Amino acid sequence: MNYEYNAQNRELYQMLSPFLHDEEVLWIGQPYASVRYRPNLFITVFALFWLGFAVFWTVSATAMGGLFGLFGIPFVCVGVFMLYTFFIGQRKQFAGTVYAVTDRRAIIVTNGRHGTNCTEFIFRNLQTVNLTSVKGTAGTICFVPQTVYYREPHRRYYSYTAPAAGTSFLMIDHVQEVYRLISEHIST
Repeated sequence: MNYEYNAQNRELYQMLSPFLHDEEVLWIGQPYASVRYRPNLFITVFALFWLGFAVFWTVSATAMGGLFGLFGIPFVCVGVFMLYTFFIGQRKQFAGTVYAVTDRRAIIVTNGRHGTNCTEFIFRNLQTVNLTSVKGTAGTICFVPQTVYYREPHRRYYSYTAPAAGTSFLMIDHVQEVYRLISEHIST
């Protein structure tokens, strides 16, 4: 895989450079660079219902007179916060996240309101890496899968592996090539 050093990668490299040691960067990228982020449909419908009902209740209570409508304002604020978080907040989080693969480790750097976080996965300590959610050339690489067990009536237990933001390269481009690059370094 050829590491392309262009203007966008220079910005990502600057975000990453304080966390690099004496090592070579083999790949650098960001989540959801080419795949559009879509929030969970259930959560979106719930947030819209919550906000709509809170606004309706607040307006109705205010129309009846008195200050009783003020009690609905916190619920309206919660609804606005939920919608902001699901649509704008997630995009901002993804824009401030950088993924990198070096010759020794995989790195996740996240810049947020509360500072910068860096998570590293050293190849000699990794045993497995999971490739999930592949859509075309985009997909997710999980370093530490989170397994949830559930049981259906009269059936055995099943497991589902859900990728987490701090332990995965979420929806990156050229996922098969990055996966192969990481797998080669784990096996050596």
